[in-house]
Amino acid sequence: MHVTMVVVPNRAKRFAGIGLMRKLIRRSYGSSWAATGILLAAGAVGSLLATHSQAAVFTLPPNGGSLIGQDEQIQAQSSDTLLDLARKYSVGYWEIQEANPKVDMWLPGQGTNLTIPGRFIVPSVEHKGIIINLPQHRLFYFPKPKRHDQPIVITYPASPGEGDFPTPVGVTRIIRKVPHPVWIPTAHILKAHALAGDPIPKIWPAGPNNPMGEWALQTTLSRGEIYIHGTNNPMAIGMSVTHGCVRLYPEDIAALYPVVRVGTPVTIVNEPVLASLQDGELYLEVHPPTNSNHVAAAPDFDKISQIIDAAIGQSVVAIDWDKVRQVAAQANGIPQLVGIQADYTPPGTPAGPQTQATQETTLSAPRHSKSESAGAT
Repeated sequence: MHVTMVVVPNRAKRFAGIGLMRKLIRRSYGSSWAATGILLAAGAVGSLLATHSQAAVFTLPPNGGSLIGQDEQIQAQSSDTLLDLARKYSVGYWEIQEANPKVDMWLPGQGTNLTIPGRFIVPSVEHKGIIINLPQHRLFYFPKPKRHDQPIVITYPASPGEGDFPTPVGVTRIIRKVPHPVWIPTAHILKAHALAGDPIPKIWPAGPNNPMGEWALQTTLSRGEIYIHGTNNPMAIGMSVTHGCVRLYPEDIAALYPVVRVGTPVTIVNEPVLASLQDGELYLEVHPPTNSNHVAAAPDFDKISQIIDAAIGQSVVAIDWDKVRQVAAQANGIPQLVGIQADYTPPGTPAGPQTQATQETTLSAPRHSKSESAGAT
């Protein structure tokens, strides 16, 4: 896990982008909060450390769709940064940036209109236990509903593994809950840091400087080395920056930890393209590959077409393929409308002739489907 300590000596300081952000993350790996004095001058990111998040809790769509949530429009205060707001509203680094691409990350400015991204397409695997979608940088938790209750999903932004330390894909389960973990880096992690000229301690005691945070959920993956845990580095949540574990905001893991039981299934998937047909509308959400430094890949339209086919099933849908190509090229992770269901009848509509769906964009012909924690951090 790379521990970020960002020092902002002047509020007018502007960062060049992700390259510098990653350098700061790597360079500050062994930094102590106390040793550096938490030098977040002029309040540029100070409130980020004190705010609490608003967990995203949604009722699952009753009609089989998988699009949840809604965006929120707010106005920035003079003291806000986008990362302040990302943590406050429980969204990740890339999510807040992609939703506000023309806004300065560090100086949005008093009264600036901002979008808090709150719409997500849930991955297409069975909705139970915990699902983590690596390109989406999101964890979805499905509490077991009580009798007669509607199923809900709780979702949090997450940081999976980077580069040489990818988070493994697969089906696992929670085998142990570890409060106040002691982190023992694996030999592979110790060697990698030594070769990079960045040696790290062999044992990190529990406490505020521990890269695993205060709470950890152990899985069976990689011989038990992969955990879902907190962090002492909240600014990087929503980026691929860990040694293979899945990292959450401190307040998010604190909320998840007590409700997740040992034995809870965990499914980790790699789904950069997601689609959902819901209430007569087809939405497409596309992300860059998880280990691409957030750079969009060349769209695989055959694969995208297959995912759309799976989403629309037997329905007849008019698809705007120009819009599909645009969404695929942007790969900004924002669900966007790309089609209208031609045979959709809203619930409660009296029986009678159906009205053909129309849209201002040019659509194609209607389409019919075919305690001690040795691990990675």
